[in-house]
Amino acid sequence: MQKKIEQWIETWKQRDYENDIPDEAPAKLEDLCKVPSYRMIAKAILKNDISVLGISRPKSEYYNILKRIELKERAMNSNPKLYNDNINVYDAANDRIDFIFKNFERIYLSFSGGKDSGVMLNLVIDYMRKNNIKEKIGIMVLDNEANYEYSLKFMHSILSKNLDILDIYWCCLPITLPCTVSAYATEWQCWGVRDQKRWIRPMPKEPYIVNIHNHKFDFFKEDMNYDEFWDEFGDWYSKGKRTACLIGIRADESLNRFRTIMNRNKTVFKGKQWTTKKRDNDLQVFNCYPIYDWKTQDIWVGNAKMGWDYNELYNIFYMAGLNIAQMRVASPFMSESKSSLNLYRVIDPHVWRTLCARVQGANFIATYGKQLNYHSFKLPEGHTWKSFVKFLLNTLPIEVAENFKMRFVQSILYWGRVGGTMSDKTLSQLKSAGIEYKENGPTPHGGKKKIRIRIQSYPDHTDMLTAHNAEVCSWKRLAIVILKNDHTCKYIGLSPTKSQAIRQREIMEKYKDI
Repeated sequence: MQKKIEQWIETWKQRDYENDIPDEAPAKLEDLCKVPSYRMIAKAILKNDISVLGISRPKSEYYNILKRIELKERAMNSNPKLYNDNINVYDAANDRIDFIFKNFERIYLSFSGGKDSGVMLNLVIDYMRKNNIKEKIGIMVLDNEANYEYSLKFMHSILSKNLDILDIYWCCLPITLPCTVSAYATEWQCWGVRDQKRWIRPMPKEPYIVNIHNHKFDFFKEDMNYDEFWDEFGDWYSKGKRTACLIGIRADESLNRFRTIMNRNKTVFKGKQWTTKKRDNDLQVFNCYPIYDWKTQDIWVGNAKMGWDYNELYNIFYMAGLNIAQMRVASPFMSESKSSLNLYRVIDPHVWRTLCARVQGANFIATYGKQLNYHSFKLPEGHTWKSFVKFLLNTLPIEVAENFKMRFVQSILYWGRVGGTMSDKTLSQLKSAGIEYKENGPTPHGGKKKIRIRIQSYPDHTDMLTAHNAEVCSWKRLAIVILKNDHTCKYIGLSPTKSQAIRQREIMEKYKDI
């Protein structure tokens, strides 16, 4: 046993634990033998069972089978959520897909490998097989270099099984993506030719891979922004015909996604609120959201009842203790997924090593990101929060500081001219703290029952409030935005607009040679 344990330790050291394996790791991942630890060795010795370390034990094929059985049994005891009195969300989604195929000349689907786009792709494949549709639909995959091996395995598997009905564009192109883990860059470029030696993984070799050497996109230019590429691809794929882009977003996931669906000012197709015209031009290209009304539970009930293939990374997330609302598959450097960035370290340790070398700040955010909450920050001696914000801005590269300044001005102007709503208790506490505010009439939403409150001079902090600190902005929250590398300023309720993204790129272009 001693020799096998020594070999086991050496194997893990060669894989990614050069300095030695840890004393402990998450218990559930230890049980799956996905990580090493000395605690596992102790268990193996005490039990006199070397299989605790995953040695001399064939890789089990039964876990996923049993998991499917468990999910199916749960699903059989669950009734599908009703879309209305006559139809559930599964049937409603199929009705929307039927509408799309009957009303659009060209169709493509955005596929990320996550649970939502996976369910949407399965729904579309089932519809096409059932209706004997032979004309291929497009599949657009934007590969950002960094991805879990489980995700890649699932994506290649489901696509390769359906090549007869899918026209695949798996794009490994040098594209600019948002970055919220670095204090020195608001964006990063995946698959850049100049960074080839630092790529997180080698260029894939499947026949449907699109890269800088074989692409046929007349609109493409190296390092173009993600949003710009997304829009241009839709126009290119449409070939001037009425086109549907299927996207697997759900209103249940976030307020921004709910707004995307319910926005009454957008252009929709034939009165369908679950459609959105992509661009203000003459082309008829629409985003379509067939599963917008599904809950997270519906996704897993659907997978179980229909027996669909899904990304088994979610099994690992489940075993690691994440609840279904915390499980996200997205670019690791985006704000939506950086809270789970540390999972790369234990699930795909060899990917983690190259990922840290690729983008500065990844290891710091993975280690300390969850500790950076409002009350964990302490003001340095000799500063107010306002002066500390100014100090932090002066320490940043010019283009990064300019981005923050632009967003902070937007927030300050909003609170000074428009304002937000808050409870009577919060208003009372603001008054007691000597923070001046003015009423600005009722909000246009919620039955016009709530009053907007303008604050023309930001308080230094809102530590005195018993309400959530996000209810009122302050200089402390602006400081936290900088310290969290939150370049899109989601922490203070902002989201990037297209014009702001263009402005940000102009700033970066202006100062790139400094």
